Amino acid sequence: MIKTVEWTNEGVRMLDQRLLPTEEKYLTLRSYEEVAHAIKKMVVRGAPAIGVSAAMGLALGANQSVGPQLLIWNTILST
Repeated sequence: MIKTVEWTNEGVRMLDQRLLPTEEKYLTLRSYEEVAHAIKKMVVRGAPAIGVSAAMGLALGANQSVGPQLLIWNTILST
């Protein structure tokens, strides 16, 4: 089975669905900004995968946060 999105120790690992079906390439996203950008650029497609990606982006941002959470929420919610 191909995993489209998964949590790893390095960050969120995401299948770049823009390249399918000719190429299978995975991206490792290490910040909530990178996850939000990937969602906007349609790296991940389909409502369930987008929802899981957004949740993982929130978790990644919260995990790395040392300050106010509002910027993280606004970035993810605007995608």
